[in-house]
Amino acid sequence: MNTMPDEEMLALWVEDELTGESAAAVNAWASAQPEWLARREEAREIKALLRGNLPAVEEPPYADFFNSRISREIARESVAAVAAAPAKKSLGSFWRFFLPATAVAGMAFCFWAGTRMVPAELPSLVSDPAPMPVLYTPEQGVTAAYFNSSPAHAEVIVLNGVAAIPDSFEVPETAAVEEPAPATADIEHQR
Repeated sequence: MNTMPDEEMLALWVEDELTGESAAAVNAWASAQPEWLARREEAREIKALLRGNLPAVEEPPYADFFNSRISREIARESVAAVAAAPAKKSLGSFWRFFLPATAVAGMAFCFWAGTRMVPAELPSLVSDPAPMPVLYTPEQGVTAAYFNSSPAHAEVIVLNGVAAIPDSFEVPETAAVEEPAPATADIEHQR
């Protein structure tokens, strides 16, 4: 085996739980892997240490008492399940056909009601193409006014109470004045 076995196979091999062809294949792979051989030897030493210091089997205290209580509860539950079974079956067959029918009827009613509920007048926000924006100024003493000019394609917000921008301030040239050429035009020019 030239490739590393999966984690499950390696875990079973380390614990000496592989048999047959799979054990032979992992043994062949591990013969060239000293770290995995060391892991397996360490696991064997820990198992031997545990077997030497812990008893193999230990009876739980008062096992008969707990087993009798468990048996009594199982018998009580099975009697209750048998008694409730006929009532569930007759009720279940009724609900099995009734619930889907009521669900379909409810969906059909909601669809019908939705088609009948048309507002008499649409709200003004829907008919107005450019609603007035809400202006918020977090600074105390600063007021804002909004002006819109559709023919000029301009929107202006005027702030009163803000210090003027000094003439020495240079506006970074990040905005494009011209629209960039489409990407296909660049590909055609490169050919």
